[in-house]
Amino acid sequence: MKTRQISAATRYILTVCLMLLALNAVLGILLIRQSGSSMKNMIRRHMISVAETASAMIDGDALAALTADDAGSEAYNRILRTLRTIQDAQMDTDIKYIYIVRREEDRYVFTVDSDPVDPAAFGAPVVATPMQDLAWFGAAQIDPEPIEDEWGCYYTSWCSVKDSAGNVVGMVGLDFAADWYDQQMKIHTITVVVVCGLSLLASALIMVLLSWQHYRRFQQLDGELSTLTDNVEDFARAVIQDCPEGADASRARLELNSDTDMVRQFSERIRATQGRLSDYMRRLEKQAFTDSMTSAGNKDAYLNRIQRLSAEIDAGTAAFAVAIFDVNGLKYINDNYGHQCGDRIIIDTAMLIRRVFDREDIYRIGGDEFIAVLNGTGVEELGAGFDRLRGEVERFNREEKRYAMALSLSCGGTVYLPGEDASYKEVFRRADMAMYRDKETYYRRLGLRPRHYVDLVEQ
Repeated sequence: MKTRQISAATRYILTVCLMLLALNAVLGILLIRQSGSSMKNMIRRHMISVAETASAMIDGDALAALTADDAGSEAYNRILRTLRTIQDAQMDTDIKYIYIVRREEDRYVFTVDSDPVDPAAFGAPVVATPMQDLAWFGAAQIDPEPIEDEWGCYYTSWCSVKDSAGNVVGMVGLDFAADWYDQQMKIHTITVVVVCGLSLLASALIMVLLSWQHYRRFQQLDGELSTLTDNVEDFARAVIQDCPEGADASRARLELNSDTDMVRQFSERIRATQGRLSDYMRRLEKQAFTDSMTSAGNKDAYLNRIQRLSAEIDAGTAAFAVAIFDVNGLKYINDNYGHQCGDRIIIDTAMLIRRVFDREDIYRIGGDEFIAVLNGTGVEELGAGFDRLRGEVERFNREEKRYAMALSLSCGGTVYLPGEDASYKEVFRRADMAMYRDKETYYRRLGLRPRHYVDLVEQ
């Protein structure tokens, strides 16, 4: 009887250990996939960030005026130096080529190529990729697959260049070597696999040691329970004549209580492990979709929101408004007061927008550009929100600002019109135009033009 009980307890412990090992293995695989996806998104965001930086540094008005005869001119060389500076600054990535293209009819052609050895000729056609049109008419993009041409095989990130009037006049292209990109992902995957493997091995060893300790402890408890049961049986025989059944019942109750305690310990450990891993996965997901500077949603979060809105539009259940915000004169502030001051203004801008609009609906999609996607918001509510925001900006400039110049925002928005708007892009375009009209009004009120932003009277 005693031997059979120990064998059952051993099988129970081994079963629980195998279940824990399997759980760790499954969670390790999920972690590898999640962290690999995060690493891939981080690399892609970095590639797009470099393209956006280059785009912001290019003079769109000078670029729009370039012709094939301008090669070697001061305007041409200034753009060329900017491209090479961007490329030289990225020491941790393998940027092979950086260049500017423009759109001619239904194709893209080279305008400025920074390659000092074998530059593409002005007007030479560029190999077509699936993301060029999306980048030209919208936000910066990166080709999902490497593209091969006469210079090699590369992943390319694209970002449009706008003139002072907000018109797209060109597009920055950055070619990242496919070997470098794939090597980064391979190194990351190997690292995560090794770490998860070591963690799984350590968990297995710990489980074996714990199982052995529990097994020894169970043997000790089983011996103590057997002794106690024998003593109970002896006592029962001394008191009454018919005692074996009562003794067996006592033994059964003691064994059941022991098994129940072991199950509870394993169950609590499983729940604690699941809780810790779930918290870690939630933190990873939040970090992956949050802008580190402003704590607003980042571009990945914004793209996910667009996908959900597109599905709602297709299903006929969409009801939302789009508001776009842009800091006025940020380039002048960066040039004259430093980028640290400019970053502080961007942070304060996000804070003021969050005071008026739901922080879960605000996204930073560019250096100083924010978008709020507001569910169920009508025209009057949107206008009232803009009025409250302007009031918050005025109060901030009067009571809270930490720098010499006044913080100023341009904003514009619109409401989704069922039956008229076929896609989110149409709503965005109206909101973007409204924002630029507001910005134009701002500059006209100051007697300035956007492309000639000069020193303002400090407020």
